[in-house]
Amino acid sequence: MSTPEGSKVPEQAPAVASPITAKKSRTGLWIGIGIAVLVVIAIVIAAVSGAFGGANTATSASPTAEVSASASSSASPTGSASPSVTPTEPVRVAVPADCTAAFSSELQQKFAASGEGIPLNDPDTAGGGTEDAELATLLDRLRPNLECRWGTPGDSGASTSFAAVNETQAGIVNANMKARGAECTEAQGGTLCIIPLATDEENPWGGEGAGIRESSFIREGLWISAKQINFMGNEYLQDSISTVFGS
Repeated sequence: MSTPEGSKVPEQAPAVASPITAKKSRTGLWIGIGIAVLVVIAIVIAAVSGAFGGANTATSASPTAEVSASASSSASPTGSASPSVTPTEPVRVAVPADCTAAFSSELQQKFAASGEGIPLNDPDTAGGGTEDAELATLLDRLRPNLECRWGTPGDSGASTSFAAVNETQAGIVNANMKARGAECTEAQGGTLCIIPLATDEENPWGGEGAGIRESSFIREGLWISAKQINFMGNEYLQDSISTVFGS
């Protein structure tokens, strides 16, 4: 069929996307974006959760460490504290068991070999380690005590007393000796006092160590009191000191 003259065939309009199709495209795009955002959010949450999870682990362990540290701290003073020291009694030296333990074997052999011998504790002799009534009374009361006498009745001999004393009694002895004119000195770890009761002129008996003397030695709770009449010298008391105390 022919087209009427002058009439124009209308141009075909360009194709326009359907609103529905455009809507579908936009919807798919947003869905993709949303998925991507969710993935990112999930990654971030996982990372954050891991970080905080580690922190929680460290935090949860912290109280235990604190408790341990606290326990160690509280236990430390008890363990490191110095143990309490109980005051101890002063060192005391025992009174010799008998006279043979109060003098050296060398001195005893010397006495046995001298002339007719110098007997120990002759029943006919008497006396003690002092001529002072106050100290003699004190010696009689002290327990334990020991008396040793050398010689026979006559103008020569010696007598030594050994007794345990406390500090008060030791003070009484030393004060008494000083009041009677004794020269007291610190010697061999103790207090030594010597009184020359008589000089050679006043007591002109012959023999070694002529004269009368009284001496006292106190150390570590032991009192040695000696009286000598024309009998040896300083070495007599010194022998007992060395034998009993070991120096």
